[in-house]
Amino acid sequence: MGMPPTKTLLMIEAEKQRDALGTMLGGLSREQMLRPGAYGWSARDHVAHLAEWERLFISWYDAALRGELPAVPAPGYTWATIDGLNRQIYDRHRDDQLEHVMADWQLTSRQLLNLAQGISEADLFTPGRYAWTGRGTLASFVYECGPNHYRWAAVEIKRGLKFRR
Repeated sequence: MGMPPTKTLLMIEAEKQRDALGTMLGGLSREQMLRPGAYGWSARDHVAHLAEWERLFISWYDAALRGELPAVPAPGYTWATIDGLNRQIYDRHRDDQLEHVMADWQLTSRQLLNLAQGISEADLFTPGRYAWTGRGTLASFVYECGPNHYRWAAVEIKRGLKFRR
């Protein structure tokens, strides 16, 4: 599915993908959650990645509400250097305890969805409404940090579970 065209559909897709990923993760053993996949990331690493990107989104939005222009995607990084940011996120969380990572994602994913739910449809879907989104919409950032990211993680985790070293 592409970017949902309305707030209602965005929220439905976000809940659907979050729940699907949560169900899939709930069916994995501890060993499966910690087993490195094809490029070295375990399911735990993917979940930590999701939580960190949700925190980034929330920080961008909060900064904009304070009248600040946030560094997007993060200080010292551009969209062209996103691989370096993702590596930094991985390095920061690679030794985190599984239970902490899962609880953290439960919290950040709920925060992201609650935040999006509280934003008007016009604010979500008006291009350029927020300076930090450029010509894009806030909804597109919610989509990329939420449901589309959940779908990506599920695919990568499944692929990683099939990988044998």
